[in-house]
Amino acid sequence: MDCQATAIKNAAMVNYVGTRFLEEVAEDYFADRHFIPPGVRQETKAKLKYGSICAIPNGISPTMYSENQPEDPDAGKPGLAKRFSIDDDVILAKKINLLKFQKQMGLLANENAILFYWPSRLDETQKGIELLENIAMRFVIANPDTQIAIVGNTVGTDRTHAEILGRIACSSGGKIAYKPFNEELSMLGYAAASDVFGASLYEPFGQIDVIGNLFGATATNRDTGGFHDKIVPLRLKKLGAPADTGNGVIFKDYSGDGLWWGLNTALQNHRYFRNDPQEWERQAKRIMKETKNKWGLNSMITGYLSVYEKMLGYRTF
Repeated sequence: MDCQATAIKNAAMVNYVGTRFLEEVAEDYFADRHFIPPGVRQETKAKLKYGSICAIPNGISPTMYSENQPEDPDAGKPGLAKRFSIDDDVILAKKINLLKFQKQMGLLANENAILFYWPSRLDETQKGIELLENIAMRFVIANPDTQIAIVGNTVGTDRTHAEILGRIACSSGGKIAYKPFNEELSMLGYAAASDVFGASLYEPFGQIDVIGNLFGATATNRDTGGFHDKIVPLRLKKLGAPADTGNGVIFKDYSGDGLWWGLNTALQNHRYFRNDPQEWERQAKRIMKETKNKWGLNSMITGYLSVYEKMLGYRTF
């Protein structure tokens, strides 16, 4: 028995946490893979036909906000080197956190490095870790002003990707670093990052982009599922756009070339910001503010209340 398909069939209402992922399931994306059972696709299509399905995104708890993290300036202790919010000097705080993160990860100390941060598990069936392994060394050699940090656990007991990343890091001369997941280290990575990135094959919602944005970083990932819903290409009024919009970079192809294009596009954004730190300060604060407003718990609660009202046939308040 497919318990998940049975649950979908018998539910009064089903929530997919992302609009794009719902579309991908209903339109038979990834049919050559086995992570979405046929029964789940079938029952999802039936619920969609009868209007008994919705897409309410997850909300991000305030406990994840940068200003609510523990703080300790000691480079050897857990916690951010400096907490910060949109009322603070964001870029200065990120540089202070970058130096602490570099120390803990074994990266070269350089407050001006453009840090790409991977905070996801080492999963080749979903997260695309093999794509990063294929390009990481070439990318930092081609771009000496960059660093790459990975903080994430292996899948189960398979140590293959941890060992591969360990070898890459060891031969990178302090430009690439890998460590297993540790919550304090992971949060410090967000605070230090210029860009928080991944290369997901599929993603129902995903939180790394949102958390990165909350910490004043841009986000880069593949155009799929929740990342399609949340990452908007960065456009700047100073560079000719009608208005300042977006929060990162999204790329199409699930390949090393696709990931390279995404990282290189993000890199050009951050090289521009490095030459105009006041503009980066302004954009980082805009991204942080917009992310809180759009992906906070209140938005999720409002979504669920709306669905409950629809099911009950009257307003609850």
